[in-house]
Amino acid sequence: MTLSTSDIDTGRQQILHHAAAEFIAALCLAGFGAVYEHFSFGVYSNDMIYAFIYPLISGLLLLFTVLRMHLPQARTLFLLHASTAACAVGSIAAGILHISGRDHKLLLVYPLLGGALFLLTLLSYRKDGQKSE
Repeated sequence: MTLSTSDIDTGRQQILHHAAAEFIAALCLAGFGAVYEHFSFGVYSNDMIYAFIYPLISGLLLLFTVLRMHLPQARTLFLLHASTAACAVGSIAAGILHISGRDHKLLLVYPLLGGALFLLTLLSYRKDGQKSE
């Protein structure tokens, strides 16, 4: 029996898979926003239209990390996905409420949570870089 190792960097491939998933999520959110706006009887919400921006930016950040010397660990990826999800869900919830003609103070929780999780993501990524050195 012969064992061999591959020189393919699976860490970079895993990050690329995460980036591809973020881009697919951006496409799904753009499609959802378009369909929802189509059936909203001429009432539009910028929050609903631009909800796809959050996973798009997240995917671009992941692509930029592939070019860097150190890759994010699982904790950093989890925090990034949680931040993206909080912002995207908050944007969709705000869009639905704005289209229906209502507003709520609790919608402020989503961007605050997303921002806090993104700061934790940056701190975690910095810690990952210190571990790799």
